[in-house]
Amino acid sequence: MNTLLNDQLERLALRHSPSRQKEAKSRLRVFYGWAKLGKIRKREGISIIYENEEGVADHHRMNRSFLSAQHNVCWRYQTEGESKDARQSNRIFTEYSVFMDDRHIKGSLEAALRANSDADRYNVPQAERERIAGELRSWYLREHIGYQEPVRQLDLFEDYKTDIT
Repeated sequence: MNTLLNDQLERLALRHSPSRQKEAKSRLRVFYGWAKLGKIRKREGISIIYENEEGVADHHRMNRSFLSAQHNVCWRYQTEGESKDARQSNRIFTEYSVFMDDRHIKGSLEAALRANSDADRYNVPQAERERIAGELRSWYLREHIGYQEPVRQLDLFEDYKTDIT
């Protein structure tokens, strides 16, 4: 009990101390997963949740609501560029989604993973983006047995065009 109280007091001191606030914000996390479908969420897609306050996702109340929003697949620490936005935020979490039925994605898993990777390209190294894409891909394929990448009409035309020449 005493260690729990000490941890909470340390978090409060870090949060309100201007000299150590920069250190505290560097430990913020980004959670990657797939959106849970239900009454509220009707569209399937990749869900990216940014933590704006340190340690909130570990709190038991927030953990319950956090887990009800998405199937967590992996996480990483935020970079300095990403944590700058968290300092200005008045929310606990910020969520972004890449929907599978988007007009640019059209149900393609690879297109959704590419869009997610392109969004992170200025802040996250290539090796880390490939690890995240691999984990998201493996979870999706495990849940959607028999999934096949959709065939687009333009892809068929490009294949036909390359066969002629």
